[in-house]
Amino acid sequence: MKSVAALAAGATLPMLSSCASTSASVAANPIAETHAGKLRGSNIAGVDVFKGVRYADSPAGGNRFLPPQPVSAWAGVKDATAFGASAPQSLESLSPLNSWYAALQPQSEDCLFLNVFAPSSQRTSAKRPVMVWLHGGAWSNCAGTAPGFDGTNLARNGDVVVVTVNHRLNVFGYLYLGDKDTRFADSANAGLLDVVASLRWVRDNIAAFGGNPDNVTLFGQSGGAAKVAAMMDFPAARGLFHKAVIESCSGGIHLESRDEAAKQAYQLGARLGIADLDPLKLQAVPMEQLIAAMKPVRDPFRPVVDGRGFTRHPFDPGAPAQSAGMPVLIGNAATEMTLYMAADPRNFSVDLTEVTRRTALLLKQSPASAARIVDAYRAAQPNATPGELLAALSTDYVFRRNTTRIAALQSAQAPVYDYVFNWKTPVMNGNLQSPHTVEVPFVFGTVDAARGLLGSGPELSRLSGEVMGAWTAFARTGNPNTGAMPEWEPYDTTRRATMMIDTESRIESDPGGVARHALDGLPPYEYSMDRNSVVRPSRA
Repeated sequence: MKSVAALAAGATLPMLSSCASTSASVAANPIAETHAGKLRGSNIAGVDVFKGVRYADSPAGGNRFLPPQPVSAWAGVKDATAFGASAPQSLESLSPLNSWYAALQPQSEDCLFLNVFAPSSQRTSAKRPVMVWLHGGAWSNCAGTAPGFDGTNLARNGDVVVVTVNHRLNVFGYLYLGDKDTRFADSANAGLLDVVASLRWVRDNIAAFGGNPDNVTLFGQSGGAAKVAAMMDFPAARGLFHKAVIESCSGGIHLESRDEAAKQAYQLGARLGIADLDPLKLQAVPMEQLIAAMKPVRDPFRPVVDGRGFTRHPFDPGAPAQSAGMPVLIGNAATEMTLYMAADPRNFSVDLTEVTRRTALLLKQSPASAARIVDAYRAAQPNATPGELLAALSTDYVFRRNTTRIAALQSAQAPVYDYVFNWKTPVMNGNLQSPHTVEVPFVFGTVDAARGLLGSGPELSRLSGEVMGAWTAFARTGNPNTGAMPEWEPYDTTRRATMMIDTESRIESDPGGVARHALDGLPPYEYSMDRNSVVRPSRA
Protein backbone atom coordinates (compact mmCIF):
# COMPACT_ATOMS: atom_id res chain seq x y z
CA MET A 1 0.00 0.00 0.00
CA LYS A 2 1.31 3.46 -0.88
CA SER A 3 1.60 5.83 2.05
CA VAL A 4 -0.04 9.25 2.18
CA ALA A 5 3.43 10.72 1.86
CA ALA A 6 3.66 8.95 -1.50
CA LEU A 7 0.26 10.36 -2.43
CA ALA A 8 1.49 13.85 -1.73
CA ALA A 9 4.34 13.18 -4.11
CA GLY A 10 1.90 12.40 -6.90
CA ALA A 11 0.70 8.83 -6.48
CA THR A 12 -2.91 7.72 -6.27
CA LEU A 13 -4.50 5.52 -3.68
CA PRO A 14 -4.49 1.81 -4.48
CA MET A 15 -7.35 0.25 -6.36
CA LEU A 16 -10.08 -0.79 -3.96
CA SER A 17 -10.88 -4.42 -3.38
CA SER A 18 -14.46 -5.20 -4.32
CA CYS A 19 -15.03 -6.87 -0.98
CA ALA A 20 -12.74 -4.88 1.31
CA SER A 21 -15.49 -2.99 3.12
CA THR A 22 -17.60 -6.07 3.78
CA SER A 23 -15.02 -8.75 4.39
CA ALA A 24 -15.54 -10.57 7.67
CA SER A 25 -12.06 -12.03 7.81
CA VAL A 26 -11.30 -11.47 11.47
CA ALA A 27 -7.64 -11.71 12.37
CA ALA A 28 -7.96 -10.78 16.03
CA ASN A 29 -10.19 -9.26 18.66
CA PRO A 30 -8.45 -5.99 19.44
CA ILE A 31 -8.82 -4.36 22.84
CA ALA A 32 -8.89 -0.61 23.41
CA GLU A 33 -8.97 1.12 26.76
CA THR A 34 -11.11 4.26 27.04
CA HIS A 35 -11.54 6.50 30.04
CA ALA A 36 -14.73 4.63 30.99
CA GLY A 37 -13.43 1.09 30.44
CA LYS A 38 -12.09 -1.46 27.98
CA LEU A 39 -13.67 -2.34 24.62
CA ARG A 40 -13.33 -5.46 22.48
CA GLY A 41 -13.68 -4.88 18.76
CA SER A 42 -12.98 -6.88 15.62
CA ASN A 43 -10.29 -6.75 12.97
CA ILE A 44 -11.49 -6.48 9.38
CA ALA A 45 -8.98 -6.40 6.52
CA GLY A 46 -6.29 -4.70 8.58
CA VAL A 47 -8.61 -2.26 10.35
CA ASP A 48 -9.62 -2.46 14.00
CA VAL A 49 -13.35 -1.76 14.16
CA PHE A 50 -15.18 -0.83 17.35
CA LYS A 51 -18.95 -0.52 16.91
CA GLY A 52 -21.67 0.74 19.20
CA VAL A 53 -19.35 2.68 21.52
CA ARG A 54 -21.38 4.67 24.02
CA TYR A 55 -20.17 8.29 24.21
CA ALA A 56 -22.97 9.55 26.49
CA ASP A 57 -25.64 8.05 28.70
CA SER A 58 -29.05 7.11 27.33
CA PRO A 59 -31.15 10.23 26.60
CA ALA A 60 -34.40 8.35 27.26
CA GLY A 61 -36.80 8.69 30.17
CA GLY A 62 -35.78 11.43 32.57
CA ASN A 63 -32.94 12.47 30.23
CA ARG A 64 -35.24 13.21 27.27
CA PHE A 65 -34.70 16.76 25.92
CA LEU A 66 -31.81 17.33 28.36
CA PRO A 67 -28.14 17.82 27.42
CA PRO A 68 -26.23 14.53 27.06
CA GLN A 69 -25.12 12.99 30.34
CA PRO A 70 -21.73 11.38 31.03
CA VAL A 71 -21.08 7.68 30.49
CA SER A 72 -20.73 5.56 33.63
CA ALA A 73 -17.54 3.54 33.92
CA TRP A 74 -17.68 -0.25 33.66
CA ALA A 75 -15.55 -3.13 34.83
CA GLY A 76 -14.12 -5.81 32.59
CA VAL A 77 -14.18 -5.70 28.80
CA LYS A 78 -17.30 -4.54 26.94
CA ASP A 79 -18.12 -6.01 23.53
CA ALA A 80 -18.01 -3.48 20.68
CA THR A 81 -18.76 -5.64 17.64
CA ALA A 82 -22.35 -4.58 16.86
CA PHE A 83 -23.79 -1.22 15.90
CA GLY A 84 -25.90 0.70 18.39
CA ALA A 85 -29.48 1.78 17.80
CA SER A 86 -30.54 4.40 15.29
CA ALA A 87 -32.15 7.56 16.63
CA PRO A 88 -35.98 7.66 16.62
CA GLN A 89 -37.38 8.90 13.32
CA SER A 90 -40.10 8.44 10.74
CA LEU A 91 -39.30 5.53 8.49
CA GLU A 92 -38.73 6.34 4.83
CA SER A 93 -39.03 3.93 1.92
CA LEU A 94 -35.78 2.45 0.68
CA SER A 95 -34.83 1.89 -2.95
CA PRO A 96 -31.65 0.88 -4.76
CA LEU A 97 -30.90 4.59 -5.08
CA ASN A 98 -30.82 5.26 -1.34
CA SER A 99 -30.69 2.02 0.67
CA TRP A 100 -26.90 2.25 0.99
CA TYR A 101 -27.39 5.72 2.54
CA ALA A 102 -30.61 5.47 4.55
CA ALA A 103 -30.69 1.92 5.98
CA LEU A 104 -31.20 1.92 9.75
CA GLN A 105 -30.55 -0.23 12.78
CA PRO A 106 -33.47 -0.82 15.17
CA GLN A 107 -34.60 2.48 16.61
CA SER A 108 -34.30 3.49 20.25
CA GLU A 109 -33.97 6.68 22.25
CA ASP A 110 -30.86 5.05 23.67
CA CYS A 111 -28.92 6.01 20.54
CA LEU A 112 -25.82 7.96 21.57
CA PHE A 113 -23.25 5.64 20.04
CA LEU A 114 -20.28 6.07 17.77
CA ASN A 115 -18.13 3.70 15.72
CA VAL A 116 -14.35 3.76 15.30
CA PHE A 117 -12.37 2.45 12.33
CA ALA A 118 -8.61 2.49 13.00
CA PRO A 119 -5.72 0.99 11.01
CA SER A 120 -4.35 -1.94 13.02
CA SER A 121 -0.66 -1.17 12.59
CA GLN A 122 0.83 0.85 15.44
CA ARG A 123 -2.68 1.52 16.68
CA THR A 124 -1.74 2.45 20.21
CA SER A 125 1.25 4.62 19.29
CA ALA A 126 0.36 6.29 15.98
CA LYS A 127 -0.98 9.85 15.79
CA ARG A 128 -3.15 9.63 12.71
CA PRO A 129 -5.57 12.30 11.50
CA VAL A 130 -9.11 11.76 12.78
CA MET A 131 -12.17 12.14 10.53
CA VAL A 132 -15.53 12.40 12.33
CA TRP A 133 -18.55 11.80 10.06
CA LEU A 134 -21.95 13.43 10.61
CA HIS A 135 -24.63 11.66 8.59
CA GLY A 136 -27.22 13.35 6.39
CA GLY A 137 -31.00 13.14 6.42
CA ALA A 138 -31.60 16.83 7.16
CA TRP A 139 -32.03 17.16 10.93
CA SER A 140 -34.63 14.41 11.01
CA ASN A 141 -33.53 11.07 9.54
CA CYS A 142 -30.81 8.49 8.83
CA ALA A 143 -27.91 7.18 10.93
CA GLY A 144 -24.15 6.88 10.91
CA THR A 145 -24.32 3.09 10.50
CA ALA A 146 -25.57 2.86 6.90
CA PRO A 147 -23.54 0.58 4.57
CA GLY A 148 -22.26 3.54 2.58
CA PHE A 149 -20.64 5.02 5.70
CA ASP A 150 -18.52 1.97 6.54
CA GLY A 151 -15.19 3.54 7.43
CA THR A 152 -13.01 0.47 6.83
CA ASN A 153 -11.64 1.39 3.40
CA LEU A 154 -11.26 5.07 4.23
CA ALA A 155 -9.29 4.26 7.39
CA ARG A 156 -7.04 1.67 5.79
CA ASN A 157 -6.37 3.30 2.42
CA GLY A 158 -6.12 6.83 3.79
CA ASP A 159 -4.21 5.92 6.97
CA VAL A 160 -6.68 7.86 9.13
CA VAL A 161 -8.96 7.07 12.06
CA VAL A 162 -12.64 7.34 11.07
CA VAL A 163 -15.45 7.93 13.56
CA THR A 164 -19.14 7.81 12.61
CA VAL A 165 -21.72 9.22 15.02
CA ASN A 166 -25.39 8.79 15.90
CA HIS A 167 -27.12 11.64 17.73
CA ARG A 168 -30.65 12.77 18.54
CA LEU A 169 -32.78 13.96 15.63
CA ASN A 170 -36.06 15.79 14.97
CA VAL A 171 -38.28 16.42 18.01
CA PHE A 172 -35.98 14.44 20.30
CA GLY A 173 -33.01 16.64 19.47
CA TYR A 174 -34.47 20.05 18.61
CA LEU A 175 -37.71 20.75 20.49
CA TYR A 176 -37.77 24.32 21.72
CA LEU A 177 -39.21 24.49 25.23
CA GLY A 178 -38.30 28.11 25.85
CA ASP A 179 -38.47 29.07 29.49
CA LYS A 180 -40.76 26.23 30.57
CA ASP A 181 -38.14 24.85 32.94
CA THR A 182 -34.54 25.96 33.36
CA ARG A 183 -33.38 22.34 33.20
CA PHE A 184 -34.60 22.21 29.59
CA ALA A 185 -33.13 25.55 28.50
CA ASP A 186 -30.94 23.83 25.88
CA SER A 187 -33.56 21.42 24.50
CA ALA A 188 -33.66 23.21 21.14
CA ASN A 189 -30.06 22.25 20.40
CA ALA A 190 -29.73 18.98 22.31
CA GLY A 191 -28.85 17.08 19.11
CA LEU A 192 -25.85 19.31 18.48
CA LEU A 193 -24.84 19.02 22.12
CA ASP A 194 -24.74 15.27 21.44
CA VAL A 195 -22.27 15.94 18.62
CA VAL A 196 -20.21 18.05 21.03
CA ALA A 197 -20.23 15.14 23.49
CA SER A 198 -18.99 12.80 20.75
CA LEU A 199 -16.16 15.21 19.92
CA ARG A 200 -15.21 15.41 23.59
CA TRP A 201 -15.11 11.62 23.62
CA VAL A 202 -12.76 11.79 20.61
CA ARG A 203 -10.57 14.35 22.36
CA ASP A 204 -10.31 12.20 25.49
CA ASN A 205 -10.08 8.71 23.98
CA ILE A 206 -8.99 8.68 20.35
CA ALA A 207 -5.29 8.32 21.17
CA ALA A 208 -6.05 4.77 22.32
CA PHE A 209 -7.12 4.06 18.72
CA GLY A 210 -4.05 5.68 17.15
CA GLY A 211 -5.73 9.00 16.46
CA ASN A 212 -4.42 12.50 17.06
CA PRO A 213 -6.89 14.54 19.13
CA ASP A 214 -5.17 17.70 17.92
CA ASN A 215 -5.92 16.93 14.25
CA VAL A 216 -9.65 16.29 13.95
CA THR A 217 -11.66 16.92 10.76
CA LEU A 218 -15.44 17.13 10.99
CA PHE A 219 -17.07 16.07 7.73
CA GLY A 220 -20.63 15.56 6.60
CA GLN A 221 -22.93 15.59 3.60
CA SER A 222 -26.37 17.14 3.07
CA GLY A 223 -27.91 17.46 6.55
CA GLY A 224 -24.53 16.36 7.87
CA ALA A 225 -22.94 19.29 6.03
CA ALA A 226 -25.45 21.63 7.67
CA LYS A 227 -24.41 20.16 11.02
CA VAL A 228 -20.75 20.83 10.25
CA ALA A 229 -21.52 24.43 9.27
CA ALA A 230 -23.52 24.90 12.46
CA MET A 231 -20.76 23.41 14.61
CA MET A 232 -18.33 25.95 13.18
CA ASP A 233 -20.38 28.64 14.96
CA PHE A 234 -21.42 26.65 18.07
CA PRO A 235 -19.48 27.91 21.10
CA ALA A 236 -19.64 24.54 22.86
CA ALA A 237 -17.66 22.98 19.96
CA ARG A 238 -14.82 25.52 20.04
CA GLY A 239 -11.43 23.80 19.81
CA LEU A 240 -12.85 20.27 19.42
CA PHE A 241 -12.16 20.06 15.66
CA HIS A 242 -9.66 21.75 13.42
CA LYS A 243 -10.81 21.31 9.81
CA ALA A 244 -14.21 21.04 8.14
CA VAL A 245 -15.57 19.27 5.06
CA ILE A 246 -18.99 20.52 3.92
CA GLU A 247 -20.55 18.37 1.18
CA SER A 248 -23.81 19.47 -0.45
CA CYS A 249 -25.03 21.87 2.21
CA SER A 250 -28.49 23.12 1.23
CA GLY A 251 -30.35 24.86 4.06
CA GLY A 252 -27.49 25.06 6.52
CA ILE A 253 -26.92 28.81 6.46
CA HIS A 254 -30.09 29.55 8.42
CA LEU A 255 -31.31 27.89 11.61
CA GLU A 256 -34.77 28.39 13.08
CA SER A 257 -35.84 31.49 14.93
CA ARG A 258 -37.35 31.23 18.38
CA ASP A 259 -40.74 32.29 17.00
CA GLU A 260 -40.70 29.56 14.34
CA ALA A 261 -39.58 26.95 16.84
CA ALA A 262 -42.22 28.00 19.39
CA LYS A 263 -45.00 27.64 16.79
CA GLN A 264 -43.84 24.11 15.98
CA ALA A 265 -43.64 23.20 19.63
CA TYR A 266 -47.20 24.37 20.25
CA GLN A 267 -48.44 22.46 17.20
CA LEU A 268 -46.85 19.35 18.65
CA GLY A 269 -48.31 20.03 22.10
CA ALA A 270 -51.79 20.46 20.64
CA ARG A 271 -51.57 17.10 18.86
CA LEU A 272 -50.45 15.42 22.07
CA GLY A 273 -52.99 17.14 24.29
CA ILE A 274 -50.21 18.89 26.22
CA ALA A 275 -50.99 22.49 25.36
CA ASP A 276 -48.83 23.87 28.16
CA LEU A 277 -45.75 22.00 26.84
CA ASP A 278 -44.91 20.79 30.33
CA PRO A 279 -41.51 19.11 29.83
CA LEU A 280 -42.21 16.41 32.41
CA LYS A 281 -45.46 15.48 30.67
CA LEU A 282 -43.64 15.40 27.32
CA GLN A 283 -41.00 13.12 28.81
CA ALA A 284 -43.73 10.61 29.64
CA VAL A 285 -45.09 10.38 26.06
CA PRO A 286 -44.13 7.03 24.46
CA MET A 287 -41.49 7.28 21.73
CA GLU A 288 -43.81 6.01 18.98
CA GLN A 289 -46.53 8.49 19.92
CA LEU A 290 -44.08 11.38 19.81
CA ILE A 291 -42.88 10.29 16.35
CA ALA A 292 -46.47 10.11 15.08
CA ALA A 293 -47.33 13.54 16.50
CA MET A 294 -44.38 15.28 14.85
CA LYS A 295 -45.14 14.05 11.32
CA PRO A 296 -47.75 16.69 10.38
CA VAL A 297 -45.73 19.59 11.81
CA ARG A 298 -44.45 21.71 8.95
CA ASP A 299 -40.68 22.27 8.69
CA PRO A 300 -40.15 20.15 11.77
CA PHE A 301 -37.48 20.63 14.39
CA ARG A 302 -33.94 21.79 13.68
CA PRO A 303 -31.46 23.87 15.68
CA VAL A 304 -32.66 27.20 16.98
CA VAL A 305 -31.10 30.62 17.40
CA ASP A 306 -32.13 30.50 21.04
CA GLY A 307 -29.80 33.13 22.47
CA ARG A 308 -27.87 30.43 24.33
CA GLY A 309 -26.26 27.90 22.01
CA PHE A 310 -26.65 30.23 19.02
CA THR A 311 -26.94 33.99 18.96
CA ARG A 312 -26.92 34.22 15.14
CA HIS A 313 -27.16 32.06 12.04
CA PRO A 314 -24.04 30.21 10.84
CA PHE A 315 -22.47 32.21 8.00
CA ASP A 316 -25.04 34.98 8.25
CA PRO A 317 -24.16 37.80 8.21
CA GLY A 318 -20.55 36.59 7.98
CA ALA A 319 -18.20 33.70 8.58
CA PRO A 320 -18.04 32.53 12.22
CA ALA A 321 -15.27 34.25 14.15
CA GLN A 322 -14.58 31.15 16.22
CA SER A 323 -13.59 29.29 13.04
CA ALA A 324 -11.18 31.94 11.76
CA GLY A 325 -8.20 30.09 10.33
CA MET A 326 -10.06 26.77 9.98
CA PRO A 327 -9.43 25.19 6.54
CA VAL A 328 -12.59 24.13 4.71
CA LEU A 329 -13.17 21.69 1.85
CA ILE A 330 -16.59 22.40 0.37
CA GLY A 331 -18.64 21.55 -2.70
CA ASN A 332 -21.64 19.82 -4.16
CA ALA A 333 -22.74 17.43 -6.89
CA ALA A 334 -23.36 18.96 -10.31
CA THR A 335 -27.05 18.01 -10.54
CA GLU A 336 -28.12 17.43 -6.93
CA MET A 337 -31.85 17.69 -7.59
CA THR A 338 -32.02 14.80 -10.06
CA LEU A 339 -32.11 12.41 -7.08
CA TYR A 340 -35.44 13.94 -6.08
CA MET A 341 -36.68 14.14 -9.66
CA ALA A 342 -36.08 10.39 -9.93
CA ALA A 343 -39.18 9.75 -7.81
CA ASP A 344 -41.16 10.15 -11.05
CA PRO A 345 -39.31 9.57 -14.36
CA ARG A 346 -41.73 11.98 -16.05
CA ASN A 347 -39.81 14.78 -14.33
CA PHE A 348 -37.00 14.24 -16.83
CA SER A 349 -39.26 14.86 -19.84
CA VAL A 350 -41.06 18.07 -18.85
CA ASP A 351 -41.46 20.89 -21.36
CA LEU A 352 -40.37 24.50 -20.98
CA THR A 353 -43.82 25.64 -19.88
CA GLU A 354 -43.71 23.19 -17.00
CA VAL A 355 -40.13 24.18 -16.13
CA THR A 356 -41.21 27.81 -15.89
CA ARG A 357 -44.24 26.92 -13.74
CA ARG A 358 -42.15 24.89 -11.32
CA THR A 359 -39.46 27.56 -11.20
CA ALA A 360 -42.06 30.18 -10.24
CA LEU A 361 -43.28 27.94 -7.39
CA LEU A 362 -39.79 27.10 -6.13
CA LEU A 363 -38.52 30.68 -6.19
CA LYS A 364 -41.85 32.32 -5.30
CA GLN A 365 -41.62 34.47 -8.41
CA SER A 366 -44.14 35.72 -10.94
CA PRO A 367 -44.44 33.76 -14.20
CA ALA A 368 -42.66 36.58 -16.05
CA SER A 369 -39.78 36.66 -13.57
CA ALA A 370 -39.50 32.86 -13.63
CA ALA A 371 -39.42 32.93 -17.45
CA ARG A 372 -36.52 35.41 -17.40
CA ILE A 373 -34.56 33.11 -15.07
CA VAL A 374 -35.26 30.05 -17.22
CA ASP A 375 -34.16 32.02 -20.30
CA ALA A 376 -30.85 32.82 -18.58
CA TYR A 377 -30.22 29.09 -18.08
CA ARG A 378 -31.27 28.34 -21.67
CA ALA A 379 -28.75 30.90 -22.93
CA ALA A 380 -25.98 29.39 -20.80
CA GLN A 381 -26.85 25.79 -21.74
CA PRO A 382 -28.36 25.96 -25.26
CA ASN A 383 -28.17 22.20 -25.81
CA ALA A 384 -29.82 21.20 -22.52
CA THR A 385 -33.25 19.59 -22.45
CA PRO A 386 -35.96 21.27 -20.38
CA GLY A 387 -35.53 18.60 -17.72
CA GLU A 388 -31.81 19.29 -17.57
CA LEU A 389 -32.49 23.02 -17.23
CA LEU A 390 -34.85 22.32 -14.33
CA ALA A 391 -32.19 20.20 -12.63
CA ALA A 392 -29.48 22.82 -13.13
CA LEU A 393 -31.58 25.76 -11.98
CA SER A 394 -33.01 24.04 -8.91
CA THR A 395 -29.60 22.59 -7.95
CA ASP A 396 -28.13 26.07 -8.06
CA TYR A 397 -30.88 27.51 -5.88
CA VAL A 398 -31.15 24.73 -3.32
CA PHE A 399 -27.45 23.81 -3.09
CA ARG A 400 -24.84 25.67 -5.11
CA ARG A 401 -25.65 29.25 -4.04
CA ASN A 402 -25.25 28.43 -0.36
CA THR A 403 -22.08 26.47 -1.12
CA THR A 404 -20.42 29.40 -2.88
CA ARG A 405 -21.63 31.80 -0.20
CA ILE A 406 -19.97 29.77 2.57
CA ALA A 407 -16.83 29.38 0.43
CA ALA A 408 -16.61 33.11 -0.25
CA LEU A 409 -17.13 34.12 3.38
CA GLN A 410 -14.73 31.57 4.87
CA SER A 411 -12.07 32.23 2.22
CA ALA A 412 -11.57 35.68 3.72
CA GLN A 413 -10.28 34.09 6.94
CA ALA A 414 -8.92 30.64 6.03
CA PRO A 415 -7.92 28.38 3.11
CA VAL A 416 -10.98 27.05 1.26
CA TYR A 417 -11.05 24.40 -1.47
CA ASP A 418 -14.19 24.24 -3.60
CA TYR A 419 -15.38 21.40 -5.84
CA VAL A 420 -18.23 20.25 -8.05
CA PHE A 421 -18.59 16.49 -8.29
CA ASN A 422 -19.18 16.10 -12.02
CA TRP A 423 -18.98 12.32 -12.57
CA LYS A 424 -22.21 11.05 -14.11
CA THR A 425 -23.86 7.80 -13.11
CA PRO A 426 -25.25 5.59 -15.91
CA VAL A 427 -28.30 4.41 -13.93
CA MET A 428 -31.79 5.46 -15.03
CA ASN A 429 -30.55 5.80 -18.61
CA GLY A 430 -28.16 8.53 -17.54
CA ASN A 431 -30.94 10.88 -16.44
CA LEU A 432 -29.54 11.16 -12.92
CA GLN A 433 -26.24 12.64 -14.15
CA SER A 434 -24.52 13.70 -10.86
CA PRO A 435 -27.22 13.41 -8.19
CA HIS A 436 -27.37 14.27 -4.51
CA THR A 437 -25.25 11.87 -2.38
CA VAL A 438 -23.22 10.65 -5.38
CA GLU A 439 -19.79 11.59 -4.02
CA VAL A 440 -20.23 9.92 -0.62
CA PRO A 441 -19.37 6.32 -1.64
CA PHE A 442 -16.31 7.61 -3.49
CA VAL A 443 -15.13 9.29 -0.29
CA PHE A 444 -15.69 6.19 1.85
CA GLY A 445 -14.61 3.63 -0.74
CA THR A 446 -18.04 1.97 -0.58
CA VAL A 447 -18.88 2.10 -4.29
CA ASP A 448 -19.97 -1.56 -4.23
CA ALA A 449 -22.51 -0.88 -1.50
CA ALA A 450 -23.91 2.02 -3.58
CA ARG A 451 -24.16 0.10 -6.84
CA GLY A 452 -27.87 0.90 -7.07
CA LEU A 453 -26.96 4.57 -7.45
CA LEU A 454 -23.61 4.30 -9.23
CA GLY A 455 -23.90 1.23 -11.41
CA SER A 456 -20.59 -0.49 -12.00
CA GLY A 457 -17.52 0.08 -14.10
CA PRO A 458 -13.74 0.01 -13.97
CA GLU A 459 -13.47 3.76 -13.41
CA LEU A 460 -15.28 3.68 -10.03
CA SER A 461 -12.40 2.21 -8.06
CA ARG A 462 -9.80 4.56 -9.52
CA LEU A 463 -11.93 7.67 -9.01
CA SER A 464 -12.72 6.58 -5.47
CA GLY A 465 -9.00 6.26 -4.77
CA GLU A 466 -8.38 9.79 -6.04
CA VAL A 467 -11.27 11.28 -4.07
CA MET A 468 -10.33 9.39 -0.92
CA GLY A 469 -6.76 10.60 -1.37
CA ALA A 470 -7.86 14.24 -1.61
CA TRP A 471 -10.16 14.05 1.41
CA THR A 472 -7.57 12.34 3.62
CA ALA A 473 -4.79 14.66 2.47
CA PHE A 474 -7.01 17.55 3.53
CA ALA A 475 -7.61 15.86 6.89
CA ARG A 476 -3.87 15.46 7.34
CA THR A 477 -2.65 18.91 6.28
CA GLY A 478 -5.57 21.19 5.41
CA ASN A 479 -4.67 20.90 1.70
CA PRO A 480 -6.31 18.32 -0.62
CA ASN A 481 -3.54 18.23 -3.24
CA THR A 482 -1.97 14.82 -3.85
CA GLY A 483 -0.80 15.03 -7.46
CA ALA A 484 -3.53 12.65 -8.62
CA MET A 485 -5.67 15.59 -9.78
CA PRO A 486 -4.62 18.90 -11.32
CA GLU A 487 -3.27 21.50 -8.90
CA TRP A 488 -6.17 22.42 -6.63
CA GLU A 489 -6.01 26.14 -5.99
CA PRO A 490 -7.61 27.75 -2.94
CA TYR A 491 -10.93 29.48 -3.57
CA ASP A 492 -11.16 33.26 -3.57
CA THR A 493 -13.82 35.71 -4.70
CA THR A 494 -11.81 36.78 -7.75
CA ARG A 495 -10.80 33.54 -9.44
CA ARG A 496 -13.36 31.25 -7.74
CA ALA A 497 -11.24 28.21 -8.60
CA THR A 498 -13.31 25.04 -8.45
CA MET A 499 -12.20 21.44 -8.92
CA MET A 500 -14.53 19.64 -11.33
CA ILE A 501 -14.14 16.09 -10.00
CA ASP A 502 -14.52 13.45 -12.71
CA THR A 503 -12.60 10.61 -14.27
CA GLU A 504 -10.53 13.42 -15.78
CA SER A 505 -10.75 16.19 -13.20
CA ARG A 506 -10.05 19.82 -14.08
CA ILE A 507 -10.09 23.29 -12.53
CA GLU A 508 -12.73 25.77 -13.68
CA SER A 509 -13.36 29.35 -12.66
CA ASP A 510 -16.86 29.80 -11.18
CA PRO A 511 -18.56 26.97 -13.13
CA GLY A 512 -22.17 27.85 -13.99
CA GLY A 513 -21.78 31.30 -12.52
CA VAL A 514 -23.13 33.18 -15.53
CA ALA A 515 -26.55 31.52 -15.34
CA ARG A 516 -26.54 31.51 -11.54
CA HIS A 517 -26.38 35.32 -11.52
CA ALA A 518 -30.03 35.22 -12.60
CA LEU A 519 -30.78 34.13 -9.02
CA ASP A 520 -29.03 37.14 -7.48
CA GLY A 521 -31.22 38.99 -5.01
CA LEU A 522 -33.27 35.96 -4.01
CA PRO A 523 -33.13 34.88 -0.35
CA PRO A 524 -30.86 31.92 0.43
CA TYR A 525 -32.54 28.54 0.41
CA GLU A 526 -33.35 27.16 3.85
CA TYR A 527 -35.10 24.06 5.13
CA SER A 528 -38.37 25.90 5.76
CA MET A 529 -38.78 26.41 2.00
CA ASP A 530 -40.72 23.91 -0.09
CA ARG A 531 -38.61 22.34 -2.85
CA ASN A 532 -41.25 19.76 -3.77
CA SER A 533 -42.49 21.97 -6.60
CA VAL A 534 -39.45 20.80 -8.57
CA VAL A 535 -40.68 17.21 -8.54
CA ARG A 536 -44.45 17.72 -8.38
CA PRO A 537 -46.22 17.24 -11.74
CA SER A 538 -48.82 19.72 -12.95
CA ARG A 539 -52.33 19.07 -11.77
CA ALA A 540 -54.65 17.96 -14.56
